[in-house]
Amino acid sequence: MYSKLQDGSFVIAGFVAKDAKMNSSQGGKTYTKWSVKVGTKPSQNQGERGEAIWTNCIAWHDLGRLAGQIKKGDTVLAIGKIETNDYEGKTYKTLNCEYISIMGKAAGGSTPAAAPQATTANNDLLAEYEEILGGDDMPF
Repeated sequence: MYSKLQDGSFVIAGFVAKDAKMNSSQGGKTYTKWSVKVGTKPSQNQGERGEAIWTNCIAWHDLGRLAGQIKKGDTVLAIGKIETNDYEGKTYKTLNCEYISIMGKAAGGSTPAAAPQATTANNDLLAEYEEILGGDDMPF
């Protein structure tokens, strides 16, 4: 899933196919890169599988250290700005993350598990929103 917000930020959520890779820049700044499957393009031919849509992500400093915990199979929610880079005539897009929530591995297996605990870091991006828990009434 992906969506653009009014301020130009993007919200993405999806499945991670391989472990995030943490590195340090030449200036000694910590960053982590990973990719998230955010959807599937429909196939032109009926009966064929569609093509996966991937978003490359990067997080810096403390958020980068948190992102270093992202493992294959995790579901991740991230908010950030899209940056574009041109290389050899091709344009590459990367989400420069300002917020990350690691939801954990998908539920499954032989034993029931509690809902995964989300790990978050947010720089107060969502501080103005109220979380509504419990109750059967819809808030709208």
